[in-house]
Amino acid sequence: MKNSNRLTGLFLLGLLALSACTTIKHDMRESSTRSMEDQLKAAGFKLMLADTQERQKMLTTLPPERVTRIPRPDNVYYIYSDPDLCSCLYVGRQQEFDHLQQLSVDMANANQAMVTHEIAENQQAGWSPSGPWGNMGYWGLTNPNSMGRPAWDPE
Repeated sequence: MKNSNRLTGLFLLGLLALSACTTIKHDMRESSTRSMEDQLKAAGFKLMLADTQERQKMLTTLPPERVTRIPRPDNVYYIYSDPDLCSCLYVGRQQEFDHLQQLSVDMANANQAMVTHEIAENQQAGWSPSGPWGNMGYWGLTNPNSMGRPAWDPE
C-alpha cells in the first residue's frame, strides 16, 4: 500500500514538473513572439487581422512566426503570420523589411555593448565568473587555488 502511494506521488510530481516546463516554454515563446511583433511595428509593418477569407488562408498557409517574402507583379511584400497570439498578419514592403533588418542589427549591437559593459564593471569590482570569493564548488574544497589566485602562484 505504501509503495503504491509513493509511486502515485512520484507520478503526480513528475506530471507537475512536466506541466511547469511546458508553461515556461510557452511563456518564453510568447515573449519572443511579442518582441518580434514590437520590432515589426517599429519598422512600420501594418497589422492586419485575419478577418477575411483571403487573410485566414494566408494565416494558415504561411509558416508561423516567420517573415515570408511574397513577390507580386506590382510589388514585393513581406508577411509575418501569428496564428497563436493575435490571429493576425504583419505586412510590409521592401522599405519596412530593410528597416526591420536594421533594427535587428541595432538591437544585437546594443546587447553586445551591454554585455561588454557588464563584464568590464564586474572585472573592475573584482568579481570573477564565480564571484569575488573564487570557485566555491567541489573544486573549491580540493583545489588549493580556489581563492582566485592565478595558477602560477607558488603559494
